[in-house]
Amino acid sequence: MLRSLLVLNKCACYDARTWEKFESLGMPPEAFMEEAPAVWSKLGITNRNMDVMKRAVSSGWAERELERCDRLGVSIITCRDANYPAPLLEIRDAPLLLYVWGSLGASAGESIAVVGTRRCSSYASGVAKEMGARAGACGCRVVSGGAKGIDGAAHTGCLEGGGVTTAVLGTGVDQVYPVEHREMFARVRERGALCSEYPMGSKGESWHFPRRNRIIVGLSSKVVVAEAPIKSGAMITARLAAEESREVWAVPGRIGDERCAGSNRLIFDGAMPLIDLDFLFESGSHGRQRELFADSDAASAGRDELRLSENERVIASLLARREDNTIDNLAGEAKMSAADVFKIVSILDMRGIVFQSGSGRYRLRD
Repeated sequence: MLRSLLVLNKCACYDARTWEKFESLGMPPEAFMEEAPAVWSKLGITNRNMDVMKRAVSSGWAERELERCDRLGVSIITCRDANYPAPLLEIRDAPLLLYVWGSLGASAGESIAVVGTRRCSSYASGVAKEMGARAGACGCRVVSGGAKGIDGAAHTGCLEGGGVTTAVLGTGVDQVYPVEHREMFARVRERGALCSEYPMGSKGESWHFPRRNRIIVGLSSKVVVAEAPIKSGAMITARLAAEESREVWAVPGRIGDERCAGSNRLIFDGAMPLIDLDFLFESGSHGRQRELFADSDAASAGRDELRLSENERVIASLLARREDNTIDNLAGEAKMSAADVFKIVSILDMRGIVFQSGSGRYRLRD
């Protein structure tokens, strides 16, 4: 099965759903190769990608790929392996496999993604580095993309704090991009892992980086945007996080500064404003942040109820019907997008009307 998944993954456009479709045919794993290309056609694989896969099979590419990994000590974890990260399987388009140089083993705490622009301000870089250090000190794993700017600051801070960090790359794990991060990548391998879905030797194609962002989201329970323009990979990551029911946080930035226009917009749209690092690392952090916006008198809850928008009333009503619910279920019942529901739930959460009752689940407060 490993060789079949390697060959399928070489096309760089299929995910775990394709393998699930194959399994639904009721065939043994070896049939993927033995009954090709008929099986591949049933899976909707294009003629162009079939040609890529045929060349890989005839040239013995999968065997050479395994030899390259073995020489460097790189592990390959497939979507059917027991050690494949469970949270990653929750996302809609989980990768077929991961190349891992280092260890993705569980850390003491949760995993927090820290993302942002490569051309960041010194302020945002300092916040990202401190965030990484604090995460490392309290046993949380820091997940980021290994790029310049915010990513590098978060990884470095975590390493200096004695923590564990994962860099999800848009290249093969044996590539150093950017070259300035050679030493940092070596330290990441020792203290955590370099991780990628792309084959060994893959260069940094422009379309690789937006696609790898879903893995950053899948490996994390919270996503923090330290600083990001409106049009940026970090904003793509934040949108994916909202769709996958992850907590989205953003560091407030200066009005009028294009570098933080996107992260400021996230706060306007319902992301949690990161105004104190203590809030990020505390359980029940939602409640702590709500205190900043709560009215001082006992009548505030009643006024909040009266000020609910129509969509907020719809979500609150759906949550009142059962003890708790997920973003996806609420979106289906309310006929809204998951992103819109997540924004509404975040606002209701800050106002003390709902709370997070479990991973990706929300409940109406009594």
